[in-house]
Amino acid sequence: MSDAPVPSLLTEIERDLLDGMPVADVLRKLIVLGGRAGSSELRDWASQELRGYADVLVDDLPDYRKIPAIIQLDAIVGAGGVSHLTIAPHELPEQAREHIKNQVLFFQGIGEIQAMIDGSGEGKTVRVSLPGERVLAQWMDKASGNPYQHINAIYWSVSASALEGLVDQVRTRLAELLGELRAVTPANADAPTASQAANAVNIVIHGKGNRVNVAHADGESASASVKVDQSADGPFWTLGRRIGAIVVGLATVAATVIAWWQFQGSA
Repeated sequence: MSDAPVPSLLTEIERDLLDGMPVADVLRKLIVLGGRAGSSELRDWASQELRGYADVLVDDLPDYRKIPAIIQLDAIVGAGGVSHLTIAPHELPEQAREHIKNQVLFFQGIGEIQAMIDGSGEGKTVRVSLPGERVLAQWMDKASGNPYQHINAIYWSVSASALEGLVDQVRTRLAELLGELRAVTPANADAPTASQAANAVNIVIHGKGNRVNVAHADGESASASVKVDQSADGPFWTLGRRIGAIVVGLATVAATVIAWWQFQGSA
């Protein structure tokens, strides 16, 4: 009796995804598939979801990683205290209002995000500290005019279900990618070609390219070449945006430092 045929890696990844395996595990196998296909595009996307988007500009962060949230604080006021007090962005110091909104940008890897969900506890919320939390707290304590007020923490409160939605978005993109790869991979092949994998990434992740199918008949396959649509945003535009973002970032840092000096001088 002959042994059952070993399923291809593509088939194995499809099975893992449909069986509800952790997204991080499926992404790791996708990196291996990208290696077999010779596709840097496939490897890069899966690696970025695993490692995070730390080196990406805000405008380039996928929309599903921009999650609505409320701003809350914990404080001691006199002999009492408050916890989880919700405030609006306009109640923050003026220097911070332009940069801190009711939205959190999640640059972390998908495994870290899943760990946040798992550790959200009974309240099913995740706390994310605001940038410059201590300076903001000191500004707000001083502006209150109450010497007995002390803000202990200012943070975004994010629903764990919203983060579950983020993870589900990645899972859906995995399913779409695998669907594209299955459509172009011959039945007797273990992996798609590099160009087929690149086109699948362009279609699903970047919204570019053209969808094609490979006919499977009597063990034979037909292939088609695809010219990937080029974005209107060329290298010059991209470089200009990056330079502009750096300039804005430096200006923001400088303004914050100056404001902090003024605060220290008036204390």
